[in-house]
Amino acid sequence: MNNKLANATALYMEGIRDGNARQAVEKYTGDRYTQHSTGVRDGVEGFVEFFEPFLKRNPERDIQVIRGWTDGQYVFVHAFQSLNGGESKWVTADFFDTDENDKILEHWDVIAAYADSTPSGHTSIDGPTEVTDLDRTEQNKALVRAMIEDVLMAGGNPANVDRYIAEDYIQHNAEVPDGLGPFKALATAPDRPLWY
Repeated sequence: MNNKLANATALYMEGIRDGNARQAVEKYTGDRYTQHSTGVRDGVEGFVEFFEPFLKRNPERDIQVIRGWTDGQYVFVHAFQSLNGGESKWVTADFFDTDENDKILEHWDVIAAYADSTPSGHTSIDGPTEVTDLDRTEQNKALVRAMIEDVLMAGGNPANVDRYIAEDYIQHNAEVPDGLGPFKALATAPDRPLWY
């Protein structure tokens, strides 16, 4: 694990799981800490003022980093949180920007309720956790970018999803089954829930 990923993981584990919010945010962030999470102000004090009450409300915290990797200065962490003996369970996708010392400068996240089982029998977090085809990184990034631009963004055509999604596509959405057909139905739905 490189230092960028280690710092992002430690912010999660030491700061949130272990309850040392101030110590962790001071240790693992850089000269600034810009926060894009709703309800959390920028900086050390913003992190602390959000998480200290969170820690009191949630004295039991089972937090696991399921997978994580880096791409240049950026870090991605996929985490599972079970709070207060499973009263609430969450899955987060966290994105971090880092500085030249591998410290965290900026944070974005997406949070969803954890699903024990999807329509196809998956959980929100099962599946591979290691990257095995590093030689295809640039090709894979280009494919995902092209799909988002061609299918999901304004001006895109959702019918083009066939160009990008395989028939045996595995889905971890709590409401959508595996496969191209269900993904295409979601992408082409009149209310366009996957519109960027």
